[in-house]
Amino acid sequence: MKLFFQQLRWELFRLFARRRTYIGFAIFLAVEVLFYWLWTREKAEARMEGFIQRVAGGFDEYFSALTLAFLIVAFTMLLLGVVFVALIGGDIVAKETEDGNLRLLLVRPISRFRLLLVKFLSCQIYTTILFLFVGVTALWVGVLGRGWGGGMLVWTPELPRISLFDWGEGMQRYFLAILGFSLIYLPVTGIAFFLSCFKIKPAAATIVTVAIIVSDRVLSAIPLPAFDPYRDYFITERMNAWLLLLYQDIPWAQFWQEAAWLLGIGATGFVLGWLVFERRDVKS
Repeated sequence: MKLFFQQLRWELFRLFARRRTYIGFAIFLAVEVLFYWLWTREKAEARMEGFIQRVAGGFDEYFSALTLAFLIVAFTMLLLGVVFVALIGGDIVAKETEDGNLRLLLVRPISRFRLLLVKFLSCQIYTTILFLFVGVTALWVGVLGRGWGGGMLVWTPELPRISLFDWGEGMQRYFLAILGFSLIYLPVTGIAFFLSCFKIKPAAATIVTVAIIVSDRVLSAIPLPAFDPYRDYFITERMNAWLLLLYQDIPWAQFWQEAAWLLGIGATGFVLGWLVFERRDVKS
């Protein structure tokens, strides 16, 4: 077990030593700054005041740092997150093939399964660190714009109703939802990792993963009754499970059901990738 964690630590060191690992952090920070600039414009703030007064009342109370941080996360994470999680997942094995490092890695007396497990866990740890970074910096941007304190208003088109929290509970729910993102992105990691286990270019694995998730999102969003019986089969429909953590009363049974599906999809991607990798000839 000690050797396993040493290997995991070394894999994380190698992952975070690459410059491309930090692209996601930089892009998210730039987008947050852009949100801050837009929402501090007079016209934008006036429209936001009208919306909050209409649905909740108390503009000064609910247009807070937490509300601003939530809106930044809600409207950027699902789109941009796919790109950067897929970039790391598609890179993690395929890059070793491209650089010619696989034979060197397998010189060690470890199984291919263990090598892949370490790499998969590294992807998931990266995802958690990235989303925590986004959550903390989005809150920091919110504090710069609206100061400390106030209530939290939660709204997206996917929510059935508005949720309202005071500052303390809002802070707990906000970071609980951020951690929920690490779970809902397991399918993206699984798909990218599976493709990365083929003899494929890292860019190709990333692009195909993004194409699959975006296509799934587009199809699931088509407002036609003919699609209603099949909506549960779309991955991105289940990825909305993080919003369940922001209901006024969390439906835990529904959340864990969705979590089991997402975990199963991610684990399936890992297992299929392992089966593909076990049959690969890395000598040639």
